[in-house]
Amino acid sequence: MTFSADRLTSRTLLECSAAEQAAAMNRSFEQYIVPLRFDVASFQRRFRGEHLDAEASRLWYCDGELVGVVYIARRGWTSRVAAMGLVVEARGQGLGRPMLQAAVEEARQRGDRRIMLEVFTANEPAIRLYQRLGFGITRTLSGFGAPATSAAAPTAVLAAADPAEVARQIGRHGDDVLPWMLTAETLAATTAPYVQAWRLGEQAYALVRPEADKTVLLSLVVPPAHRRQGWGTRLVRALEARYAGKPLLMPCLLPPGAGQALLQRCGWVPTALALYEMERAL
Repeated sequence: MTFSADRLTSRTLLECSAAEQAAAMNRSFEQYIVPLRFDVASFQRRFRGEHLDAEASRLWYCDGELVGVVYIARRGWTSRVAAMGLVVEARGQGLGRPMLQAAVEEARQRGDRRIMLEVFTANEPAIRLYQRLGFGITRTLSGFGAPATSAAAPTAVLAAADPAEVARQIGRHGDDVLPWMLTAETLAATTAPYVQAWRLGEQAYALVRPEADKTVLLSLVVPPAHRRQGWGTRLVRALEARYAGKPLLMPCLLPPGAGQALLQRCGWVPTALALYEMERAL
């Protein structure tokens, strides 16, 4: 099917049901680098912490047929492209540029100061599109996986914690400029049983999301008073033991710095996928 940019129309999420939003997301990310599949509940869990803006986010159509989505999250003076995708049959027809350009213009009209996004480093067509629209790469975000060997007995015992309290610790003691998905604002929306929080006394904290085929380490933090005393390593080893039997992964959201250094010291290895964080001033 041939689509045309001059026939594009859109609806905001305010005009769409939750089921339509999730279904449009699924269709727009078919055959994507990382498979994505949401039902209504998992869609809501994914985006509530990201501060998805239903008024700024749009489903796009051509002659009544869905062609893609541009979902926008907002905090303060910053907009973020939380998800942008095209349905398979609409790709390669020049539709992404006007869809994203509309989001940029709307952000400027709202008075936002910048707009940002993340893109897989291997997604060269998308990177070229973003660069043509004025986005520049600010840093590379990496993922890590635990070694495949059996975990040794932990040297410290994990205690269950409130995910909201761990998010507060990350807000107090995490890096000054964390990626959107790792900020305390995002992580404060995580809840049991989908996310589990752990602590080693008041020395180290972690958030973990168990999945059917793997366990995802969302974040960890050691307050400054307890750093360089081995608490980060103890926490990682305790998590490896607690979740032995399934791959333990840190998603490709970790910026260069202490977190990467810790995981590498623990023998974790970079994953094949990485993200560029990109932004443009408004």
